[in-house]
Amino acid sequence: MVDLEPPDAAMSRLASPTATTGSEDGSLLLHTDLLGELIVPGGAGRSVDLQRLAARAAIYASRARGDGTRRVYRSAWRGYAAWCGSLGREPLAGDPELLAMYAVHRADQGVAVSTLRVDLAAIGTAHRLAGIALDLRDPRLAMVVEGITRARGTRPRRQAAPAVPDVLRRMLAACAPATTPLGARDRAMLLLGFGAALRRSELVALQLGDVEPVPGRGLRLLVRRSKTDQHGRGQDVAVWANPADPSLCPLVALAAWRRQRDRAPDLDSSLPESLRRERPVFCGMSKGGRLTGIALSDKAVARLVKGAAQRAGLDPEHYSGHSLRAGLATAAGDAGAALPDVMRQTRHKSTQVALAYLRPADLWRNNVTERVFRTRADDER
Repeated sequence: MVDLEPPDAAMSRLASPTATTGSEDGSLLLHTDLLGELIVPGGAGRSVDLQRLAARAAIYASRARGDGTRRVYRSAWRGYAAWCGSLGREPLAGDPELLAMYAVHRADQGVAVSTLRVDLAAIGTAHRLAGIALDLRDPRLAMVVEGITRARGTRPRRQAAPAVPDVLRRMLAACAPATTPLGARDRAMLLLGFGAALRRSELVALQLGDVEPVPGRGLRLLVRRSKTDQHGRGQDVAVWANPADPSLCPLVALAAWRRQRDRAPDLDSSLPESLRRERPVFCGMSKGGRLTGIALSDKAVARLVKGAAQRAGLDPEHYSGHSLRAGLATAAGDAGAALPDVMRQTRHKSTQVALAYLRPADLWRNNVTERVFRTRADDER
């Protein structure tokens, strides 16, 4: 039997207002799950209204796009609040002019336009949670943001280098021996992350019941929730085995890891099969190689990729947890895969985002200069 938390308790846990102790200006402290604590100026006199805002805040928090979004929003809000404090200004002032000044400050720091837009979204969300009007479409603010966008452009300044098959082979060769728990886990994470084009959060969220070997084919994975599937409908992903090269085969790597994983203390023989299927595929381990059974954080994927790149003689600054996903999409484009097929595997919703992986290959495919220069060279022979 599962004890369900009463709705009122859930709302108060996610966002609840409490008067700030020792405050002379009557400010009120609003606890939010999305942005942390917000100090609402003059809020003590609106405690009844803010009780209702607490319920709205719970809705906002439940709509957040997972832990990653909360971390980014909280970081953005802390940066803005600190900047306001350095100027003696109130962050929750509802002042678009103040935001325009902050946008210029962030542009002077060299942040990308995409980062600036995240900052503004976090600041706008904080104002909505506190019930303070803020017009993010204010003409002055919009003009400043447009000017920054035109001056800096929207193209990302640096993207993670894709771990294409040749790079992936070097990373795998640099891992610990496959017979060790660490080596088996790292190989399986690299190959599953690549083959299924998984995001970091998707890779570490896999449960044992989500990965199923399919005889004669490979693996079938269930991605329960993702950046593009916030409602948890779940998406199936197929990954073919690679019998021609067992060292680059997700099926072989996963089988080796499962032999190690089944010895972990959280999978003893008394555990019912239904609960066993809910345990994480990838878990932590002690320095001595003893498995803990505790799920990894998504940061472990980034550390794994960067570490493997460094040991392989590559520049780790060019690689990240996204390199596995980018590597599969890029390799598929190089192999001539059609856009819909790539998007089915990567589960992209935006064709523009998916096209970014295919364009490098498309630059060379049916390029007119090939006809001009190669034909001329053939004629001169």
